[in-house]
Amino acid sequence: MASVKILMVFLFQATSYFTTRENKQLKGYVVKRFDSPSLLSCGQQCMRNAWCTSTNYKMSSEKDGKGTCELNKHDISLIDENAEFHHLQGVTFSTLLKVM
Repeated sequence: MASVKILMVFLFQATSYFTTRENKQLKGYVVKRFDSPSLLSCGQQCMRNAWCTSTNYKMSSEKDGKGTCELNKHDISLIDENAEFHHLQGVTFSTLLKVM
């Protein structure tokens, strides 16, 4: 009888929690801006950068389907109702709360 070996590979995935504010954009803290296909993809890019604390995401109205993702860096205590938010239709602000 042949011996069978099983290789088990564990992929460690980070679990993150975001809070979002629709039609709000945080100004003055953008470190990186790029095209992104979705809010989820934008958040994943934030998680890949240790310095990233929040995102602004605006879906494009053009047919290419790509929106604009902005990765922000700021003191987390900055985010409250009095922060430098601008009302901007179609933009979603997201704060990274927890990575496990």
